[in-house]
Amino acid sequence: MSLIIIDAGYRIQTPVDSLFPASGVAGLTQAKGVHVTAGRERQVDADGEDFTLLLESEKHTHAQPHQKDVVYEKPAGVQERPHGITAEQIMSQPVQTILRSATFQATWDRMEVLGLGHLIVVDNNEKPVGIISRSDVREHGKSSPVSIANFYSQQMVAASPDTEASLIAHAFVEHHINAVPIFNTGEILVGIVTRSDLLRLIITGAHLERWA
Repeated sequence: MSLIIIDAGYRIQTPVDSLFPASGVAGLTQAKGVHVTAGRERQVDADGEDFTLLLESEKHTHAQPHQKDVVYEKPAGVQERPHGITAEQIMSQPVQTILRSATFQATWDRMEVLGLGHLIVVDNNEKPVGIISRSDVREHGKSSPVSIANFYSQQMVAASPDTEASLIAHAFVEHHINAVPIFNTGEILVGIVTRSDLLRLIITGAHLERWA
């Protein structure tokens, strides 16, 4: 399965490139991500540049063509492999969430306690409706009593458990995002893959030949 868009909790057919313009590796230092992670992830990847350098370094060893991806079809530079590393193998679970009615202060406090740079926003029925990052909270005030309800990102680039790690890495580079929530065929949130998850693969060198 290729990447999809989840908007306010619902899958839509809009191509990823339409909402998250792809600018390639060269543009990474010019724009920050739509939902930027921080905390532990910020230590290894503040704006995507360090991740890109590491990824490019691996590409010199495991060279593959690099082109833009379009929703519902694989990019030309990301080839199908029968036993590639998948999102299910590297995703974090359970996914940490925050109610959309929570305040910015409550959201920041939860991020601090969990050591995370982003949280999935859910409604009162625990349905995922968006994502919020540390930069979003900082922008409005870490101690603000205002609700996050009107300030989180409703549109998310998402993937399925069988999506290859290489495709998610490609999305991080092309679309300036730092986290991809993972939904199963029933559109249930089952995990999340962050830049940190992929950086750990690069740092440890775990089966890189299967996805680079």
